[in-house]
Amino acid sequence: MTDKNIVVKFGSLLKEETLEVIDSKILPGTIVLEATNPFPGYYEYYEGIQKDVKPHYIYLVTNKKCDLEEFTRATQKIMSYFEVDFHAAVGTMTIYNDVYHVIRIRRLTKYDQIKDLQSCYLEEGISLKSNASIPHNSKAMIQLDKFFALEELGEGYFCDHIEPNHGYFTIPQKLSWKQFEHLERQVKYNMEMFHFDASLGFIYDNFKAVDMIRIYAENLDLELLKKIKAKFVERIK
Repeated sequence: MTDKNIVVKFGSLLKEETLEVIDSKILPGTIVLEATNPFPGYYEYYEGIQKDVKPHYIYLVTNKKCDLEEFTRATQKIMSYFEVDFHAAVGTMTIYNDVYHVIRIRRLTKYDQIKDLQSCYLEEGISLKSNASIPHNSKAMIQLDKFFALEELGEGYFCDHIEPNHGYFTIPQKLSWKQFEHLERQVKYNMEMFHFDASLGFIYDNFKAVDMIRIYAENLDLELLKKIKAKFVERIK
């Protein structure tokens, strides 16, 4: 692939994850959660494969919804001096009908970096939520608003330029989460033991919202994406 095949799009991703509260190595009184198994649809079939991959996806709970420009500029500045090349996105998570605003962090190399990163965001004017209680091992619906760096594999097919094993394909219409879950179960049942994790999203492209599905699996390629998309599309009504 050359840089000409890479497109950067803004959009959103919706997924369901189980989050664990982190109690140590964070700023006192703040709320930090971790998705210890961020791709359950795939890794549930391969027990233990993620044990040594830590930290996983980290969620810093903020005091209010982050203004996108303010968040982007703060993150841009922090990345210029922070010790690791982390990635961040803003979003919301819903747990038992309670909605929290979050910054999702990935690519930290040790838990000690969480507290330092929280301090950096505070210094850049991003306030963190305190004095709230979230149960351990909570199931959450997470919506992330983020930039996608996509390599075009073919019309309507992409792989992630930054994160390995992430693929995307467009779908002809918007799906509710309930519709998506139903379709996902049907597709997985008919995939001949090929396991993958999926989430729902869209990107803005050419003044339109283009719906898509994100697939995570080891050794994912265009052929597999085409097979999965075909099984989804034939069931979308």
